[in-house]
Amino acid sequence: MEFSWPEFATNETVDGERSWTAVFDSYDQYREFCYYLVKIFDGDRQVGEFTAKVGTEFAGDDWTTPAFESELRERIARAAAAYPEP
Repeated sequence: MEFSWPEFATNETVDGERSWTAVFDSYDQYREFCYYLVKIFDGDRQVGEFTAKVGTEFAGDDWTTPAFESELRERIARAAAAYPEP
């Protein structure tokens, strides 16, 4: 099965009015990290942007399962929640 990195284009809620989106940037196979460009929003207004470094060690050999995308989303969400308030 063909693999493509998940994109999180629909705003995901962080807390209250804050939300995030994420677009795949790159993958470091040697270190098992992927990088996503994450945008933080307060309501409809973008208030921040950063690159999230996400470990993929949890994935095993099959990255096409729904569990992979779910864990990736959770790890990006934790990084977005740690982003400082504007």
